[in-house]
Formats: sequence, structure tokens, C-alpha cells
Amino acid sequence: MSETGGHIVLLLDGESPSVRLAEYAAANAIYIAATDGAARTAKQLKLPLHLIIGDLDSIDHEAREHFSSTRIITVADQYSNDFEKALHYILEQEVGDDLLILGMHGRRTDHTLTNLSVLVRFRDRFRSLRILDDHQEHRLLTKRYPALHLSQSNGSIISLTPLPHALGVTTNGLYYPITRAEMRFGQQEGLSNYVDGHEGAHVSITEGALLVSMPYTNF
Repeated sequence: MSETGGHIVLLLDGESPSVRLAEYAAANAIYIAATDGAARTAKQLKLPLHLIIGDLDSIDHEAREHFSSTRIITVADQYSNDFEKALHYILEQEVGDDLLILGMHGRRTDHTLTNLSVLVRFRDRFRSLRILDDHQEHRLLTKRYPALHLSQSNGSIISLTPLPHALGVTTNGLYYPITRAEMRFGQQEGLSNYVDGHEGAHVSITEGALLVSMPYTNF
């Protein structure tokens, strides 16, 4: 799944992925981490973890025992959420820069919005940022990763969301073309565009962050 042959998986305490999705995400992973609230989900999914991190207010006794040989790190800072704590650690330890996130949303809307805000703060710290759920794959275009080729089939629905702004948004191969557009959250988004043709499509930006949501091609 990664251009370099390995990626980091980070499991958050949102909507639990299916076993099939978890196995798909873990394939070729070089490192698998979970926030403390997601440790129980990791146990249920039988995901092997290298790291559990957070303020440890959500991990239960069974998960602690199950992952007794896993590195568990407590970060008591109440001014950052567990997602942010995990990202700081991954960067400090230079684990890698291709990040795949599970459990990003669901359960609580305020948590989802906060996680997106954290993602934007770290957008240029990682070479590649991907979010997976059981319905779609989401890629974040940034200064470090400004362009994406979409290999989805003709008619596949593609949505573009600025976080909070994206400049120079340009698409090729989508039914509703966009050329050097300035997209801002609260002003303009690109919901439910679709691939127009059999050669895929291309999306690029020049500045900011753009979330590209699409169906899977091989899951």
C-alpha cells in the first residue's frame, strides 16, 4: 500500500474498523500503534501493537494484560488529545512518514472535528496521510504531497474537502472540472464529483490541505 513498501498504522478510538479492513491496513505495516482508548478494539481485532499511547484514562484491565509486552506510554498533558500525543511520539522517534489512520471518526462529532483539526496541524510533517474506514479511503493533499492520481473506475464518486483551505485546486478526468480554484471550508467544497472516463483522474493543489475521499480500488 505504500510507495516505500511499509507504512505506520495508527488506530484511534472512533468507529471500529471491520476485521477485513484492519487486516488490509496492517498488511505491509512496519509499525502499528493505538491510542489508549483504542487498545480494546485492537485486542478484539487481534492487531499486534508496537505502541499504546495516551493519558491512559480509557484503557481497561483486560487490554493492559493482553498487551503486557507492548510498550505503553503515558502522556498526561491535558492540552492535547491522544491522537496528537501519538503523532508527536511517532515523529520524535522517527518511526516513518507514511501514516494510515483507522478509527478517525464516529461515535462523537466533536472528537471527529478535533481529530481533523489535529490532522491539519500535522499536515506537512508526514509525507503521506491516509484515513481508512469501511466505506472510503481519504487522502490528504498537502505541500509535501500535492498531487494524486485516482485509479478508480468510471463513475466512481470523488469528494474534495478543503481543510480549512486549498489553493490552486485542479482536476483532470472528473465530470465537473476544477481549474486553479481557491477552496475554503465554509465557502466551497466539491461533494460527489465523479470519475469521467476509463483512465482515472488527477487532483492537485499548490497550497493548503485538501481531503480527497474516494471508494477503494482493491479492498
